[in-house]
Amino acid sequence: MSHTIAPPQEPNRADWLMWAAVAFVGGSAPAAINLAIAGAPPAIIAGARLWLATLVLVTFTLGTGRPLLGLRTKEDWIAWGYAAAAGATGYAIPFTLFPLAQLEISSIMAGIFMSFLPVITVLVAAAFAGEPLTRRSLIGVLVGTVGVLILIGPAAISGAEGTLYGQGLLMIAILGYAATGIVMRRAPDVPVRSFTTAMMLCAALMTTPPLFFADWSAINGQGYLALAYLGLGPTGLTAICIVTVVRRAGAGFLSTSAYVAPVVSVILGTAFFSEAFTLNQALGLLTILLGITLTRGGFLRFQKEILPRIIVTAFPNKRTRSPDE
Repeated sequence: MSHTIAPPQEPNRADWLMWAAVAFVGGSAPAAINLAIAGAPPAIIAGARLWLATLVLVTFTLGTGRPLLGLRTKEDWIAWGYAAAAGATGYAIPFTLFPLAQLEISSIMAGIFMSFLPVITVLVAAAFAGEPLTRRSLIGVLVGTVGVLILIGPAAISGAEGTLYGQGLLMIAILGYAATGIVMRRAPDVPVRSFTTAMMLCAALMTTPPLFFADWSAINGQGYLALAYLGLGPTGLTAICIVTVVRRAGAGFLSTSAYVAPVVSVILGTAFFSEAFTLNQALGLLTILLGITLTRGGFLRFQKEILPRIIVTAFPNKRTRSPDE
């Protein structure tokens, strides 16, 4: 079955709202993982959140009148192949690596490190998904890369083994996220909810074997609450948003939500875990944010487009001033 990749469309109001959901809900994941790893091994964190998200998505898909992917035709099997690939690179592998990395580094660093995702995704999407890379985008990518180097430089130079190990795991996870956007863009045109559910089921199955050998006895009530939140919010809720936005507006557009996630991680990490926010992290984050501003006109676009739309959606009876008033 051939499938032509349609060019990404200009993001509409729904795309921006889902972008915000991925940014803010996804940005809370490192803090929730911090709570979970106090008693839950990484294998349980990955498997439990994926199975919970799968149950939620199956219920949501069937409850809204969409069928699950079948297994009868060649087209069905091709769709399942793409779903399995996306489930592996975007969920099973990174969801296992992030908890392992956070045994070595703080949730703030894990969140800020996600800022590397747009840099990689913009390049990969231009090469493999037909998403244009303009001169402005290229400059933004280069500035974002400088920001990442500022962010991780001192830790790498110091040769701290644990920190380098944790950063390496995060880099593998982020490469997986970038690849997943391309897989979703190339996937057959099946219903979003059906594809998302199949993708999550494949990821859950991949992380199941270690669950039989993991130690569940050390997980306390706080850990179970954190696992429940991870499954419902940063996994289940955002999955529908991710697949929908990537297919319509492109992987490059959605990946820019990763620039907001570090801000959420910093706020939660400093508020609940007393994690230090260093000058180096601040400089790296600001440079990365400058990169996204150059790449997509991020902050100006947020002020002129996203914020008014969010306000109008939340308060439909209120008049929102135009940016020029």
